[in-house]
Amino acid sequence: MTEQNKEAGTQKRAGYFCIYTPIEVIAAAGATPIRLFKGGDSIVVNSGEVYTRSYFCQFAQYSVGAFREDDPLYRSIDKIYHFNTCDQMKKGVEAIGEFFDVPYKMLCLPRERNRDASRQFMQREVEFFRKDVEELTGNPVTDEGLREQIRKYNQARQWVKRLSELRKQDVPPLTGGEFLDIVKAFYYLPVETSLKYFEEFYSHIAAEKASGERPIRLMISGGIIADGDRRLIDLIEKELGARIVVEDHCTGLRPFYYPIPEDKPPLQALSDGYLDTAPCARMKPLEERLDFSQKLADEYRIDAIIYVSLKFCSCYSISKNSFTKRFHGLEIPVLDISADYSENDLGQLRTRIGAFFELIRKGDSHAAA
Repeated sequence: MTEQNKEAGTQKRAGYFCIYTPIEVIAAAGATPIRLFKGGDSIVVNSGEVYTRSYFCQFAQYSVGAFREDDPLYRSIDKIYHFNTCDQMKKGVEAIGEFFDVPYKMLCLPRERNRDASRQFMQREVEFFRKDVEELTGNPVTDEGLREQIRKYNQARQWVKRLSELRKQDVPPLTGGEFLDIVKAFYYLPVETSLKYFEEFYSHIAAEKASGERPIRLMISGGIIADGDRRLIDLIEKELGARIVVEDHCTGLRPFYYPIPEDKPPLQALSDGYLDTAPCARMKPLEERLDFSQKLADEYRIDAIIYVSLKFCSCYSISKNSFTKRFHGLEIPVLDISADYSENDLGQLRTRIGAFFELIRKGDSHAAA
């Protein structure tokens, strides 16, 4: 933030939904990047459905509903930047702009990251992004400023990854729910504040030695687990006694696994770094996503996977068969759950997940429910 903005209290707040948004550009312009990833409340979903369609996923509906319900965080946003990853969120952002007068900028994200043309295209999009952020803030985004923000955010990502690696212990000192709270700090706090928080928390938690029996070690994979959508996590960890040791989704460990290169020109570093991040199901080839999922499964010595996709999520619903086939071939049990934000299916989920855990305890590598 520039000194003028500090004095005037006019620092801009730029909202974004997708992890493919180069937040270093926003920070280098003196603005605050805030990820908009709340969810879990069916009342807000119903409010957002007025402006969408019933076949939209409930995260997209919630995102629109949060503006209609005047969520203070969402309403504090000066502009939304959206690197397009799925059609439902694209239309959701357009609805937010049309019905609630929130400025937005839509940017394109290549699907095939290994092509030279994709690299060149992404770098041009990041340049367009930089120019738009400069117009929003009135501040120049310099190469020096970008390098500084790349360095800071890489440090923050490394701390999140180090905290996650504590869960490689037989009895992890962190629950999956606690780790998601750590992730929230990255998305909601200024990077300078989050760095201090991560370092202090790591010093505290690393000094503790967890005891007790080794729990069932789970990987959660699939679509977004929104801030506020804790019913499945609480059911798994608090009621049924298993432990989520790693997440292969965009609000867990996955976005923090790889750093942004620091040895390239800043715009190229950002365009390459974000394309080379651990891929979501939207990116091609799908095999690279499955390879990364398998890498996490091996590193964290998981016993089983719960694959979660929101109803009507085309990306993760379509790719789940390839995912399940890969891990069944490795004799790792996979439970597929199609979820939403209602409470109506909690009893059914408790029964299905409980039965799944019983099969795992009996050593059934082909467990599914």
